[in-house]
Amino acid sequence: MEGLFSLLLLVLLSLVAVFFHLIRIYFNSPVDFSMDWNLFLSWIPLIAAFIANNLTKRFGDIPYTLIAISLFWLAFFPNAPYMVTDLAHLTVDYERDLTWHDTIMLFFYAEVSLFNGLVSLYWIHQAWRQVFTRRMSTVFFFLSLPLAGFGVYLGRVRRMNSWDIIHEPRLIFQSMLESLLDRTAWVFALEIGMLIGILYLVLWAIIRFRIRYTKKI
Repeated sequence: MEGLFSLLLLVLLSLVAVFFHLIRIYFNSPVDFSMDWNLFLSWIPLIAAFIANNLTKRFGDIPYTLIAISLFWLAFFPNAPYMVTDLAHLTVDYERDLTWHDTIMLFFYAEVSLFNGLVSLYWIHQAWRQVFTRRMSTVFFFLSLPLAGFGVYLGRVRRMNSWDIIHEPRLIFQSMLESLLDRTAWVFALEIGMLIGILYLVLWAIIRFRIRYTKKI
């Protein structure tokens, strides 16, 4: 199955992140598993995109199935860049070794979570291009960026969760309407979307260069 090696590599990186957390637990008694939970949530859009990409390559034109998977993917995709905002929890004490450990640990969690999100975006984008027109897949791609940023805002500032779409749909809808009038929500959405877009562009350029270089050889 295409992408299996990438999944295994991301599993390894996730285990390294957990190892950093285990070191933190060993040297300090308070335990906070929210990072591990958030990292787990970043795997949900990755698995959804992995399935979508492989299904479209195997069965071809399956627009309704892909739309359903894409909506599920979009609901959980903001969980990937969400961990970047966990860096706000850092407390600085230059004389304390755990300060530097926490900095590296939180960055590593955020980095792995972002990798999950970027790879999932690449796979779902490939699935869109397989089923829909190039123009439509491009529109889907660019819409997903600020929507992901808006989702991060709802999670960090409004304290919403992805599964609230099922349990509290009215609350989600109300928070979305209120957020549309909030300037911070717009800035948050656009800047997170820009961050994802720039990082994705780097990933896409590396992959394309590798493919073209391999073909020349």
